[in-house]
Amino acid sequence: MAVLTDVQQMEVDLRHRSETLNVEFKAWMDISKSNKEGQAKIARHIAAIANHGGGRVYFGVDNDGNPEARSEAFPLEHFRSDAIHNLLKTRLEPTLQCEVRFTEFTNGVTYPVVHIPSHGTTPIGAKDESSFMHIYVRSVGPESVKISRYQQWDTILKRCMRFRDVEAVQTREEDELTRTQAMTKAITKSVTASVLKILVENMSAAPATGPGVDWTTIDALTESARWEFIAQINALDFGTTETDQQVREIAGKHVVSSYALLDSANNFLTLERPHKLLKTASEEMNYVASFGWHDFIVLTNSDVSPRTRLWNIDGKDVTGVEGIRVDGRSVYFGEYDYWRAYGNSVFVTTKSYREDYHRLKGRVDHPFLTSVNIFIRMHSLLAHAAITTANAPDAEKIALFTDHRGMKDRILGRGMDYGMRVHTRLKAVEDRYFTRLVVGRAELLEDYFGTLKRLCVPILEVWGGSNFDPEEWFTRENVGQIISELRKEGSTVRLLDKELQQSA
Repeated sequence: MAVLTDVQQMEVDLRHRSETLNVEFKAWMDISKSNKEGQAKIARHIAAIANHGGGRVYFGVDNDGNPEARSEAFPLEHFRSDAIHNLLKTRLEPTLQCEVRFTEFTNGVTYPVVHIPSHGTTPIGAKDESSFMHIYVRSVGPESVKISRYQQWDTILKRCMRFRDVEAVQTREEDELTRTQAMTKAITKSVTASVLKILVENMSAAPATGPGVDWTTIDALTESARWEFIAQINALDFGTTETDQQVREIAGKHVVSSYALLDSANNFLTLERPHKLLKTASEEMNYVASFGWHDFIVLTNSDVSPRTRLWNIDGKDVTGVEGIRVDGRSVYFGEYDYWRAYGNSVFVTTKSYREDYHRLKGRVDHPFLTSVNIFIRMHSLLAHAAITTANAPDAEKIALFTDHRGMKDRILGRGMDYGMRVHTRLKAVEDRYFTRLVVGRAELLEDYFGTLKRLCVPILEVWGGSNFDPEEWFTRENVGQIISELRKEGSTVRLLDKELQQSA
């Protein structure tokens, strides 16, 4: 593929250490709040790289580009996504959404890597040790220095103007979407009122029965996003490597998940300001379900920020917001995803199985999914649904849907070792499995763990039998252990369930 894997990208960056300005190497270091100097240094480098157009910061690599051994003093948990985001939130203006990835390099050591987007409509400022704000840029060395020359200002301001042009177009698109959604809401309300009036006048004696969940519409919107994801995968420039083959197979091996916000009568809600809601949810996802990347992510870089779209689905024009496309990714981290948020509050994400990438890396001879990654995918979907529900007062019900493709002959691995240990030797019989679940607002927000269990167990039942009972296995203790292990690997995981948070 034209896109490098994370390991290949690291090899290139190490090889050309002194030739590029968009990469910074830092030895294992303390980035906690108690080390203001260390935090200021990292903020300065990230701001400078953003002002250069984007790049990467590696931890655990010395100034000469030599990868260091694993650090006992600064484990991966020290560099979790929420730790990096908290640092940037307090030291950068405007705030910057970075990806925090963990690359298992060829020496067997895993390194935290902060992938930094370009600045947006304004340069990124960073606070120094004394909390004074400065604009930093990259200079020969490479190093990060305060901006001082006319040429530096000229370059960065020209880029800012280009982003402002893009943002102006996006603002017009969102305004048009908002007007369209408002009109749709008004028309729907008027038609509904007229129909109800007629029913009351002519069928007053009939019992009142509300409509059920419109799964037909949810299925159609979900399928449209799934087929677009497949088209994007098939459009990639494939080579002949094993990784190319693994990515090519994603077209038939993936999971599409969706949820819809409904009112008490099972009507879809109208999203009048979807961009604002998506941004709010994305910021909160950094603290509850971030694995270097999170579902429905909203990046601040105008080149890859969500765009307002119009689709024709089953003969109907549908508006909504589209996330970053597959061809917008510069590095392959073992998983591709693509999402849409439709104007009628149906949210869809399609993603590949991370297990297939790890199967290739680990030379495992059988296809598998793992209970850990099933938990990650379902928690990511449900956490986003809970966040948007909390921010949508009219949402009384949430309809959740999952559709797993490419499942035949997979077994269920356990733990963090990607298929080497298993829950059971039973294999998935069918190639496709799908689930549907409708929950109430209070159920989701007040019993998150119970809702998560109801979402996960039907998928795990694919492998249910005498040696593995998903209902019995999905306990607070086992889920708490998964969360603990994920945190040690640098992920940020927090269930929206107070009792579980205290016990995990």
